Amino acid sequence: MKYHLLLVLAVIVFLSGCVTTKKETVSSVGISSALTSDTKEASASMPVTFILTIKNLASETANDISAQLLNLTGWGVENRLQYLDVLLPSDLYKFTWIAYASSETNKTFTPHADIFYKMKTNANLKLRVYDNAYLNSLKPEERKTIRENSALLYSTTSKNTPIAIITSLQQPFILTSYSQVFPFIIEIKNVGWGSPYIDYSAYPPLENEKDFIAFQYVSNSTLICDYRDGAFVKLVSGGNSIVCRLIATQDDVNQYSDFGANFTINYAYLGNASVEIKVT
Repeated sequence: MKYHLLLVLAVIVFLSGCVTTKKETVSSVGISSALTSDTKEASASMPVTFILTIKNLASETANDISAQLLNLTGWGVENRLQYLDVLLPSDLYKFTWIAYASSETNKTFTPHADIFYKMKTNANLKLRVYDNAYLNSLKPEERKTIRENSALLYSTTSKNTPIAIITSLQQPFILTSYSQVFPFIIEIKNVGWGSPYIDYSAYPPLENEKDFIAFQYVSNSTLICDYRDGAFVKLVSGGNSIVCRLIATQDDVNQYSDFGANFTINYAYLGNASVEIKVT
C-alpha cells in the first residue's frame, strides 16, 4: 500500500513538471511575485501562456502597478505592458500574456516580468521628555528606572514594506535647561530585492531617480532633521541614517511631556520575476 502511494505521488510530481516551469518568488516584502509558463518547451511560433502572480504582503496599499514581460527577443508578445490601479494589503492578482515562440530553435530563453508600483512607509513615534527637577524629586529607585529606559515609549511602523524605517534610540530625554535639543536617529533601509525610485516617477523609471525616496515628517513639537520635510533622500548601499532633533523647552514640559513624531517615506519600487523556457 505504501509503495502504491509513493508511486501515485511520483506521477503527480512528474505531471506537474510537464505543465509548468519553476517559479521564482521575488521578495517576502512589498509585492511578492512569481512568473510561470504553461510549458517548459515550445516549438517555433507556438503560443505560450505566461502568468505573473503578485500578492501585496505589506500593510500598505500598492498603487499604479505596471507589469511588463521582457527578454523574449524574437517572440511575439500580446499586450506586453499591463496595468493595475490598486492592490490592497493581502490581495492577489494575476497578469496573463500570450506569446508566440521565436523561430530560432534549440535555444533557452529566460523571460522576466518587471513589476513597478508605488507605496509608502509610515512610522509613528511617541517620545517622553522628563523635567530634571521633577526627576530629582522622585525616589532613587524611580529615578534609576527612568534613567535606564529609552525616551521612546513606543513606535508603530508599516509592516513588510520594501522600504523600512528603524528608530535607533536608547537614552532617556531629560530636560536640564530652559531649552534643550534631543537627537535621535531614523534609519531608512531597502529590505526588498528590488530598487526604489522617487514616488512621482513613471514606468519605465529613469535611472537618475533610482535609489531616491521622498522623506516627510511632522511633530507636535519642534523637530529638525538632516533633510528638510519633503526632501528627496538617496539611499546609499541600500540605506541612509538621518539624525533628527527634538527641541523642548520648560514651557513644553510639566514634570514630563509626551511628543509625537510621524515619518512618511514615499517611493516607487521596481522588482521582477523570471522563468526559463526552451524553443525546440
